[in-house]
Amino acid sequence: MTYVQPFSKKLLPPFSAARTLFDSAQVLRPAAVTVENRLLLCADEPTRYLDVELRTPKLDRIYEYLWQAGLPRPARALHRQKLMNRTILITENPDEHLVWRESEIFIKPIPEFLLSYESWDRELSQDEQLHQCACGFLLSYSWLICHRSDFRIAKEVGLMPSEIEWAQWTSLIGEFLTQIDLQTLQQVSKRYRYGELRLSRLHSIYRFMPSMFSINNLVRGYTSRSTWYRAFFKHNFAWLLAVFVYVTVILSAMQVGLATEKLARNRHFHDVSYGFAVMSIVIVALSILVIAILWALLFLYHIYSTRQYIRNTEAMRAKQAESKG
Repeated sequence: MTYVQPFSKKLLPPFSAARTLFDSAQVLRPAAVTVENRLLLCADEPTRYLDVELRTPKLDRIYEYLWQAGLPRPARALHRQKLMNRTILITENPDEHLVWRESEIFIKPIPEFLLSYESWDRELSQDEQLHQCACGFLLSYSWLICHRSDFRIAKEVGLMPSEIEWAQWTSLIGEFLTQIDLQTLQQVSKRYRYGELRLSRLHSIYRFMPSMFSINNLVRGYTSRSTWYRAFFKHNFAWLLAVFVYVTVILSAMQVGLATEKLARNRHFHDVSYGFAVMSIVIVALSILVIAILWALLFLYHIYSTRQYIRNTEAMRAKQAESKG
């Protein structure tokens, strides 16, 4: 295989025009997407739209810690994801692409413009970092779709345009891979030096790493989940229920032991049972108190952040109206 040297002068599409699967006229884009709680009109800000579709700022910010969330190896193919009983969840956020939790994995569908030579030539080759992000994303699909079975799964779950044929895909991705140094991955963004990333570890990095610490990160973690407090406590304090179960079993065993003739006369066992019972009561009371305090703090935080967001939004809209008036 002949490797292409890292980009130095002009950036080029990573496959030839003969391999293109979509003409520029066939590439359809949404009218608008939501970015930072506002609507972005894709036709008015095409460069910003491409940034939203491809860049991974949240993962780039913690790149030095990504080894805690995943391994520097390719993601598993789609048929392997199915064998592992993982449910494929569609996400349009590139920061969530190939992030997994429990029995689910988030995968971003491949945009049509990544399969168009003209789009690469006119838009993606104008910025080196954006070019690397696009190459990295396309590389991730070479991991996910290796066999016909993977290709079929991708179409079934909506990860790939339905009109693409297997022969077309293998032709394009085969040429693309000859343009990437698969040993150094110098032509792709750093995020794609890692494959699958565990969501719980990403939450921990965002919450507890000193360089990432903020009240917002502590509460929300890597990405916001359910806004129900019940779900929050279920995800973060489920282990406490297991502790209560173990304590209950131990206390029951001690009670049975005290009912026996031999242990009923054992002073040391009485002392241990008394101490453990008191400690259990204290732990349960403190746990309830801590959960109540956390609930109150979360409630106050959400009230404050909501009011702050409303004020900022109204101020921004007033400023824009003034500038246009």
